[in-house]
Amino acid sequence: MAIPKAVILGILRCVCFCSSVLAARELSNDLSMVARHESWMVQYGRVYKDDAEKAQRFGVFKANVEFIESFNAKNLKFYLGVNQFADLTNEEFKATKANKGYKPSMERMPTGFRYENVSFDALPATVDWRTKGAVTPIKDQGQCGCCWAFSAVAATEGVVKLKTGKLISLSEQELVDCDVHGEDQGCEGGLMDDAFKFIIKNGGLTTESNYPYTAADDKCKSGTNGAATIKSYEDVPANNE
Repeated sequence: MAIPKAVILGILRCVCFCSSVLAARELSNDLSMVARHESWMVQYGRVYKDDAEKAQRFGVFKANVEFIESFNAKNLKFYLGVNQFADLTNEEFKATKANKGYKPSMERMPTGFRYENVSFDALPATVDWRTKGAVTPIKDQGQCGCCWAFSAVAATEGVVKLKTGKLISLSEQELVDCDVHGEDQGCEGGLMDDAFKFIIKNGGLTTESNYPYTAADDKCKSGTNGAATIKSYEDVPANNE
């Protein structure tokens, strides 16, 4: 049975119309994503060396945003957000953060552990210090290799909160700039133990707002007032948290 010419033309018109609608929708989505990328660049001060890099980074940004929106649509227990790393691939992001500034500890003399004979039977299996208000908001280390400073400061902030009831955001930059006479060398890496020694000797650290983080080595600003300190520290045996 032959199909009438008018029916064939109608089908073709329908296919062309649907294709045009889909193409227009995709173009609209792309333009919207371009606008989001431009806005994101302004928000985070992102600048690319040329149009080729911008196009490549836009592709990564678009893929990441689409993944985030797809994930959030599932209404799971947490949500993802677009942040300053949105134009990096997962591999690139991991390369900027993995062990950035950590110096493997040199051979140490064995030391006693104060709590090695204490029974932990009455203690809970886990503790989330965030729920205790002992953790400050997330900070960004950036490209400076000073994870040692961030680790030491976070531990000090938590101890001070548990001891005094006050959660104070302390200055990593003070450690980066001023704790430079031993293993700790600012953005070139360091050790948490040496940072603790500096904090004790220095009479504490000043606040983050008083000595802001710049993600770069700078001259030590002496004479800052210590907002919080510790009297001692102790290394927990490996894998015995």
